[in-house]
Amino acid sequence: MTTTTSPTNTTDPGKPTLLGVPRPAGIALIALATVVGVALLGLAILWFVQRGVVLPNTSVDGVDVSGMDEQQLRDTLEPIATSRSTDTVTFVFEDRSFTLEPEDVGYAIDIDGSVAAALGRGREGLPGDITTRIRSYQDAVDIPLEETIDGAALDGFVVELAAELDQDEIRGEVSADPETLEVELVRSQPLIEIDRTQLRERALEALLAEGSEELEVPAETTRQPIANAELDALAAQLRDAIEDDLVLRSDDAELVLTPRDLVELIEVTEVEGGDTGTTLILRVTEDTVEQVMGDVAPDRFAVSPQNATYTASRTPPSTFDIQGSGSYSPVAASVAIEGGRIGKAFDAEVAAEQLTELVRAGTREAGIRLVDVEPDLSPERAEELRPTHAIGTFTTYYQAGQVRNQNIQLLADTIDGTLVMPGEQFSINEISGERSCEKGYQPAGTIVQGELVDTCGGGTSQFGTTTFNAAFFAGVQLDQWRAHSWYISRYPMGREATLSFPVLDVVFTNTTDGAILVKTAHTSTSVTVTLYGQPIADSVSASHGSPFNERSFSTEERTTSELPRGQERVVQAGTNGFTVDVVREVSLRSGGTDSQTIRTVYVPQTRIIEEGTATPPSSADEDDEDDEDDEDEDDD
Repeated sequence: MTTTTSPTNTTDPGKPTLLGVPRPAGIALIALATVVGVALLGLAILWFVQRGVVLPNTSVDGVDVSGMDEQQLRDTLEPIATSRSTDTVTFVFEDRSFTLEPEDVGYAIDIDGSVAAALGRGREGLPGDITTRIRSYQDAVDIPLEETIDGAALDGFVVELAAELDQDEIRGEVSADPETLEVELVRSQPLIEIDRTQLRERALEALLAEGSEELEVPAETTRQPIANAELDALAAQLRDAIEDDLVLRSDDAELVLTPRDLVELIEVTEVEGGDTGTTLILRVTEDTVEQVMGDVAPDRFAVSPQNATYTASRTPPSTFDIQGSGSYSPVAASVAIEGGRIGKAFDAEVAAEQLTELVRAGTREAGIRLVDVEPDLSPERAEELRPTHAIGTFTTYYQAGQVRNQNIQLLADTIDGTLVMPGEQFSINEISGERSCEKGYQPAGTIVQGELVDTCGGGTSQFGTTTFNAAFFAGVQLDQWRAHSWYISRYPMGREATLSFPVLDVVFTNTTDGAILVKTAHTSTSVTVTLYGQPIADSVSASHGSPFNERSFSTEERTTSELPRGQERVVQAGTNGFTVDVVREVSLRSGGTDSQTIRTVYVPQTRIIEEGTATPPSSADEDDEDDEDDEDEDDD
């Protein structure tokens, strides 16, 4: 089924209509149309009024140009452009100035562009223009001038100015040419490094601003390292220092340093101080002294120190030669001190300090400063250690006229005057060295492999025995000795020593508080060794025991063609061997005693007999020659 609905008429059929629109709506439309019409009329009037002129409340670079037409704008802006083209920018650095002319970097004001920009306000296009034109009566706008700058030219100005002012730091230098002796001066200068980026920004900002400006050049700088006045003064000082010779003198010598020597000696060194924080000074160093003077000055000025010496009689105050048991007490003795002086030596460090003072003052002559060299034994120290007694002495004897006596006496003269300081060791071998024929020692009897033979220096064991006994009764420390292989009757039994370089030696240590002076004396029949010193013992005794463990000697028979058949000779007499003890007892001045037992083992001396094998001579008028008694020979 189909239903038809008729349209509903919402208009009151009784009310009038306008153009088919109900009356209230028509009134509204009429009002709106009126408003729009008025607005359009107003805009038309506004457009008419503002045609060809600058909008109100408009300025160009701060100059009010409201209402001006194009020509008026030009007339207003052209003087400004002319003035701005002559506005300079001056950069100042210390006492220098650099002027930048606008035209140098292509600066100009675009009049056409500036006029167009001013007239263009509110004429950019609808609908924005409507708002701009309306608001121009209320909102002020300043339009910047249209300006142009040649960026490359501005960069060139920056680079050129920086190159003009940039500089590296120079510390400053004063030196002398070693050939010409001319003093050369290099002045110091501070670091200057221009900030190029900031310089460009400042230049651009000043060019775009009204009026001329004076600006500081932006730069990183340092202080001048060394003031010019200080460099000038140092150069003058160096000229004075090398102007002529410098003579150094001592009591006995002199050394002339020429200007060229002085140039090599003097160094110019930078140190803290001065007006700018650092300065240069002249100085002479230990190294340059060594290089220039080291080969000459030490020997030229050296004065050797001289040790004090002791003098005492070679003959002791009393003779002591006991063979068996007995004791010895120190005997007061006179020991004098002679000589002794302090030496002098050249010292490079001391010389460097003095030369530094001299070259700074321009001195031409001076007494050189030397350092003292103390002697090993000064007079003062010698007095402290002066021997006061004959603390030990001993005498042994020999037959006059024997060759061996010459060796004993030569060795005694070599040892005479030896000084042994507290704690030091005395050694016969160390003092004498090898006792060779080249030194004047003669061949004499020496025990070699159980038999007496002649060797250079034979017989000097008697001096070893004499020295050993002097040390024994002095109470000092006995370090090294060895008895003869056989017992020889001229020596104290068990209290004797042999010598043989370099192995067999007589060595003792000075265990006293003073120096020990070893003095020797000899006659045609005796040799004496005396130790002068400060006694540590009231007395020293030797107690000899009886020989024991006796061993019989053996006999060796051999032939020789040196004797006729049927004859024989005794080459070496035999003696029995035995053992003996000797006790040394030291009665110490400090209290108590010190005992030491010395055991000596003597081996038997083989008896040697030679029988002749030669055919007897036709005549029997030749006599046999016998050797001297073996007891008169000893080993070295």
